[in-house]
Amino acid sequence: MCGIAGVWSKNGALKKEEFNKALFLMNHRGPDENHSIKTANINLGTQRLKIIGIESGQQPMTDSQGHYLAFNGAIYNYPELASSIRFSSESDTEILFQHLLQKGIEASLEKLRGMFAFAFYNEKENSFLLVRDRMGQKPLYYYQDENYLIFASELKSLKKLMELCNLVVQINENAIYQYLCFSNIPEPETIYKNVYAVPPAHYLKYQNGSLNISTYWKHQYLPKDKISFADAKVRTQQTIEESVKIRLRADVSKGLFLSGGWDSSVIAYEASKHEQNLQAFTVEYPFQTTQNESLIANETANQFGLKHQIIKIEENPLTLLEKSIRIFDQPLADSSALPNLAIAESASQHVKVMLNGDGGDELFGGYRRYFTAKNIQKLSFAKHLKDILPFANRRSKLGFFNRISRIAALPSAERYLLYTTDMFQDADISNFWKRPNEIKNSSFELINKHFDSRLSDLDQLMNWDRNFNLLSGILVKMDRASMAYSIEARSPFLDHQLFEISSPLPDSFKISGFSRKHLLKSIYADKLPQSVTQAPKTSFEAPLENWLKHDFNEPLKDLLFNPQAKVYQYVKYTEIMMLMKGEKYKERNTNYMIYALLVLEMWLQEND
Repeated sequence: MCGIAGVWSKNGALKKEEFNKALFLMNHRGPDENHSIKTANINLGTQRLKIIGIESGQQPMTDSQGHYLAFNGAIYNYPELASSIRFSSESDTEILFQHLLQKGIEASLEKLRGMFAFAFYNEKENSFLLVRDRMGQKPLYYYQDENYLIFASELKSLKKLMELCNLVVQINENAIYQYLCFSNIPEPETIYKNVYAVPPAHYLKYQNGSLNISTYWKHQYLPKDKISFADAKVRTQQTIEESVKIRLRADVSKGLFLSGGWDSSVIAYEASKHEQNLQAFTVEYPFQTTQNESLIANETANQFGLKHQIIKIEENPLTLLEKSIRIFDQPLADSSALPNLAIAESASQHVKVMLNGDGGDELFGGYRRYFTAKNIQKLSFAKHLKDILPFANRRSKLGFFNRISRIAALPSAERYLLYTTDMFQDADISNFWKRPNEIKNSSFELINKHFDSRLSDLDQLMNWDRNFNLLSGILVKMDRASMAYSIEARSPFLDHQLFEISSPLPDSFKISGFSRKHLLKSIYADKLPQSVTQAPKTSFEAPLENWLKHDFNEPLKDLLFNPQAKVYQYVKYTEIMMLMKGEKYKERNTNYMIYALLVLEMWLQEND
């Protein structure tokens, strides 16, 4: 696992010491080794976290023919790849390098099973390839024009490199608007103008000032797989086991996050088959949560013979919020990112690799919005109740039904934000945004780019989640939080082969009656403790309402109630005051709307 960065300049490479300063801004991603290369026109460097092939795999990797590789990630099937080429190594980086040289880019990408972002330079062609994994687990950002290609794993390094090249770095106003709708900045846009994320499952070729983008993999929901439920159970369980097994390949200490839920318990069960001394970590919070996960997790750990450790999170929420502003590089309005940072910091004292259950809900249908989507036609009557239902907390049963009444009244593509963030919407733009005519892409337009009329309502919602909530929210949160403390986070449920076999399955395999994750639960119901299988569906949510009233109260007063706050360059003060005072948007997710504005103002104070 590493941080990578590079520059191709028509005007000649940067001074090595200047480049290294920008590279070192990502030292947390790889504190074990630091190397960079300078030629006439390029700088290329890595900050390396040693996980596989500790005594080998130094980067950037080169050969006598003028090929260079800077690699971030983990290729889990590197032993299998090694058998198909003329090379042997214990380093996944070396195997990747040789596979690219011997098989070429497209043949190599087809075989890779892992999470990765890498840069491959061909000196003879004077060309760069920038490549990102299928799910987008590992980040890679870039700027390009006819004179420069600049890239880095994190925006802080990319911004510094642009400044060293005398390029103007400007705030992307359109990205701020999307952030207030989605709670994150939907990729490939970033907070900076003309700076983009390499899209997942794509590779970019930059040569002679020109950029070409190619796709090498896609989610496929159709045609639907004609498979029996029994056969689907066998095939899915085998793929999950294999996915967990290969993610245990590492030459350092390993652990897993263990909650009281299905996803992490499934990972723990499968991992216990192949690893005897695996450590399981469960978080204990100083505030009330929906269930006491430590008791259930302890029972699971004991049943599977795992060493169990409770991590007590005691850091002040405001301190964590201030850390997150520095770590995440651009605004992210997900309050669960704060305890994620605390978890990663504590776990880093014990392990360097952590398995987690990310992707289980998106893969198998775990969110309650998936139940709504599958049954939206049956629930269409709810739209007639939209104006007569009493107001209720959005997490209560009445509050959820209230939201269904609003969702049912909308066309399919307009439902997504109500299903998820329920914050600002395009219909509000003239009320809250200062320059509505300057917004280039509405949220509806972004969502509609991923609309496919052939898909069922359930598949369509899951597809949107994978392109928005998962990609630009959950994966960003996990990568930045874990790498801030030099931990490699591995997610078996995000294995692309799992997605390939699950996406074409019938809707009824995922949602059956009132049962979500029907297939996953059918596979593991007799393998996990009853305390897990019989517990109601819960998900950890930070006590944001309480934080806003107490821990964040002073910053809210000092920042958002100040008419001179930087955020009011973009949004209208009077409209935000109505939101803050509860005079408007009461049916929305107002806590997250306020939190998003607070995060944005703090980020602007730090970066603008």
